[in-house]
Amino acid sequence: MKEAINANIGQQFFTLDRDAYDRLTIYLNDVRRHITSDTEEVMNDIEIRIAEIFREELPSTMMVVTLAMVERTITRIGTPEDFGPDNNHRATKGESDKNRGVLRRSRTNYSIAGVCGGLAEYFGVDAAAVRIVMLLLIIFGGMSLWLYLIMWLLIPEESAK
Repeated sequence: MKEAINANIGQQFFTLDRDAYDRLTIYLNDVRRHITSDTEEVMNDIEIRIAEIFREELPSTMMVVTLAMVERTITRIGTPEDFGPDNNHRATKGESDKNRGVLRRSRTNYSIAGVCGGLAEYFGVDAAAVRIVMLLLIIFGGMSLWLYLIMWLLIPEESAK
């Protein structure tokens, strides 16, 4: 059983499952960082478009928005990078370290256990690149699969927001 969250998106009421809500929140925060001008107006327009897409996909107002629906919606609207460069990118190492937070296994960006997704979020790199490097290290670099399993056990999972 998944937790459901009620949200007002584009002046319309929706019920989202926890994974969908978390993913949509991350997406909207990322988009907000990439918008250069008229941030609130653009964000309002994006939310209205998201609400329109959700209404197209939901046959009934009593149904819950799922993670798959959010991913399809994001694909239709575009990635945050499509909206421009990241305006909150920190130039100095000290500031980025201070804002980085703690290492957690990702609940939204995972293939097996969220270890690579969590590492990618922690270091601010693409998760696919971390997965490829991890695979190459396991196969060719002598990094044991045991290390991955240990990280799976020791790195705490990202808390529900």
